[in-house]
Amino acid sequence: MNDVKQRILQVMAEGVAVFFPKFDAKTGRFLSELEGPPAPGAKPEDLGWGVINQDIIYPLAVLYTTPGTRFHGDRAVLDMALRGGDAIRDFQYPDGQVEFLKVDGSRWGPTYMCWTNYAWLEAYALLRDELGDERRKRWEEGLALAHDGQAREVRNLHVHNIPCWKAMSCYRAGQVFARPDWQEAGTAMIRAVVAAQQPGGYWAEHGGPSTLYNYVYVHGLGLYYKFTGDTSILPALEAATDFHQSFIYPDSAPVEAVDGRVKYHNRTMSMGWVGFSACPQGRRLVRHFAETLNAKRDLHGFQGGAIASPVQYLIEGDESPINLDRPSFRKPYRDWALVCREAPWFACLSAFACPPVASRWGQDRQAFLSLWHERLGLVLGGGNSKDQAEWSSFVADGRFLPDKGELLADGTGVALTYGSVRCLLRLQVDSGKVIIDGAAERGPALQQFVLQAKPGDTVKSATGLEVKLGEAAVRWGPPQLGNWLDVKGCRITVPHGTEFRWPTVAFNPYAADGAAPFGSELGILAARIDGTPIRWEFEVDA
Repeated sequence: MNDVKQRILQVMAEGVAVFFPKFDAKTGRFLSELEGPPAPGAKPEDLGWGVINQDIIYPLAVLYTTPGTRFHGDRAVLDMALRGGDAIRDFQYPDGQVEFLKVDGSRWGPTYMCWTNYAWLEAYALLRDELGDERRKRWEEGLALAHDGQAREVRNLHVHNIPCWKAMSCYRAGQVFARPDWQEAGTAMIRAVVAAQQPGGYWAEHGGPSTLYNYVYVHGLGLYYKFTGDTSILPALEAATDFHQSFIYPDSAPVEAVDGRVKYHNRTMSMGWVGFSACPQGRRLVRHFAETLNAKRDLHGFQGGAIASPVQYLIEGDESPINLDRPSFRKPYRDWALVCREAPWFACLSAFACPPVASRWGQDRQAFLSLWHERLGLVLGGGNSKDQAEWSSFVADGRFLPDKGELLADGTGVALTYGSVRCLLRLQVDSGKVIIDGAAERGPALQQFVLQAKPGDTVKSATGLEVKLGEAAVRWGPPQLGNWLDVKGCRITVPHGTEFRWPTVAFNPYAADGAAPFGSELGILAARIDGTPIRWEFEVDA
């Protein structure tokens, strides 16, 4: 086993151990702590469990069968994996669907839960000789029902990340159970996914790229490539690798500034690694991911058992450099993004604009800059919201969504057009200081930043004010701010007329009522541009 696989195996072993105390031996369910209040109308018996919690059985099966950790051959680990698979079977409806139940008790209806079905399938393939006749029969019946249903679905679904995953799982299930009909259904969808890839290496969701969900496509395609050896998949994997190596922070968290679905989270994605490992640059990218992977921070869950896939299926070979091998670069990506690094800073400016979508999952493309520091993490940015103008980079001509965006020809930033007003966002790094300039042509505008000021952080102003962010709202105008604001050791020199507001919370599409998770409150910095460009400066104490 190479060193990358060994690193993944060790981190996976550390990560699963955190979940052992949450295993309910009576039901075989792996339980979770609620991160916020229960969903409205939730039943007490539904709280703390969702079927994707059971996806951990795939990592458990890999650890049990793979030498290199203390869990190899551990019968207690085997028992949890077997009981965990039983719990999935127990939860299935007669047609093989399960209730899409979340840990907050919200119910989203019956579904063929693709993540869990694949994790269960691989656990079966690894542990089939340990199952015994009765359990093996029950698992095989359940897996057959699930993949019959998924194969029917993918024949009629449009290209999306979930059908891609279902197609991969159908092909793999066809191998395991000798079902060419499942393989044919999976292959047809995989080929449609490849054909739907956009120039720039991504698959459009709600009008444009979604950095996070793109990993799902890469995971599905990568495993399909490993299972089949179909070289026609390689160009899509190579293009997706270039996309992802461009839009990751140095700590491996995905860059949210170009993502129209998901907000920032400080986690290394464990999906897609097999797909990346199909090419030299991708293998270097996987090594970077593995080096920054931290069990306690990143392995908060095991959706689809994704972390286990590279231990089984990683493709070995030569590596070639990625952007982050350089401490300094400024690189346009296609004609709609600019990625900049001048260590210790990293920034992304997006010019990707598209009309709003009606779906709750597609957010308004409104925030076009993110700024990251190696000690502080994300300083500015955090993603997009929905019907919430305060999360927009600019508000101009009565609009908070631009009609179009473009990279500036001189490579300094982006231009965003709101009706008749053209707003400019420029960025430079000078002697460790980040300078952001805002300008508006043909009319006034309001420039805004989402500031990563979180509950418990201390905020200071040039006038001597100091507050620890908590329950009370904060609204400081020019008399309270003066000419600078300090958050967590980052001194922000602000233009005249700036206002700081806290808190703001974004719409959360993953909660039935749209409520943001506890602790997700952030701040807003805003200043008016009226004829004269304005400047913001960011400097962090050594």
